Amino acid sequence: MLADRNIARMRAGAAPIESRIITITLNPAVDRVMRVERFRVGQHCAAKRTGHYPAGKGVNVSRVLAVLGVRSVATGFVGQRELGMFEEYLEQIGKGRITTQLLVVRGRTRDNITIVDPIDDTETHLRDEGFSVTRDDVVRVSSKVGMLARADSILCFSGSLPPGVCVGDFRSMLHRCDDAGARAVVDTNRKVLRAIRNERFWMLKANAEELATMTGMPTETEDEARSAARSITREHGGGVEWVIATRGEHGAILVGPDTELVARTFVHPGLIMSTVGCGDSLLAGVLKCVVEGRSWSDAIRLGVASGTANAVSREAGEISVDDVDAFFEASVVESRIGAGA
Repeated sequence: MLADRNIARMRAGAAPIESRIITITLNPAVDRVMRVERFRVGQHCAAKRTGHYPAGKGVNVSRVLAVLGVRSVATGFVGQRELGMFEEYLEQIGKGRITTQLLVVRGRTRDNITIVDPIDDTETHLRDEGFSVTRDDVVRVSSKVGMLARADSILCFSGSLPPGVCVGDFRSMLHRCDDAGARAVVDTNRKVLRAIRNERFWMLKANAEELATMTGMPTETEDEARSAARSITREHGGGVEWVIATRGEHGAILVGPDTELVARTFVHPGLIMSTVGCGDSLLAGVLKCVVEGRSWSDAIRLGVASGTANAVSREAGEISVDDVDAFFEASVVESRIGAGA
């Protein structure tokens, strides 16, 4: 694989082979984050808006990649009325590192509302369904995937499927990537994961609950999560080459060929502002190291650092490079087998 060849080239002092990262968000959103102390259902509550920005999991990955200095192409769907908002936001926050190639569909881009209660330490998430897409829209995005899928490309499929896109359509896009030699990354919901258990793709990112759904195995402990992740890898008859299992405050696990790494960092619970987008930031940190030809140990370490920087950010939707650097230094990676690189 290109990532492994890059690691070998870097060790030999050669420049890495350039990779392109394409993020694909089929069901984007406009995220609204509200801070409400002692939030109670059925009561009038004083609220302060701390974030209002274009999002969706793939959009978030492109945003964090740009902050980390990595270029990407952001594609997928967007409602016609919100196209300008997404393009302006990604241009501004990406500082020229994000190429926007979103496909316009009829209907309104959904709203996602997160209510953060710092007193009771809770987050309440309200998820809108959003637009439905037509068969013509599905054909357009599938053709887009086919055009972008190349041997030097990483295609990151992030988020849920909107009404109108079926699991069969998603499988076809994964097949296009595999046929072209492109590396597909999948970060989606449990319904889709259950249906693509036996599909062949490069990397899966899933939390413990999603991994349990996909494998039918317990994932509560570190050992259970590692075993579940290992069970769907190609070495054990599955279709996935690399699995990232996120475990919230307990860090993340990376499982792949001859590799089982556990990464964690410490952060005081009082510093956590919101966990919205932490998984997307983690994935961006991992992919940055992949395209730079760095070790898998560095990759999961930077992933955990980026996710933690997201969690402590006072501005929703933004991370600080200084925070990423600080948490990278504070993070610990342990190898469970082999050298872990």
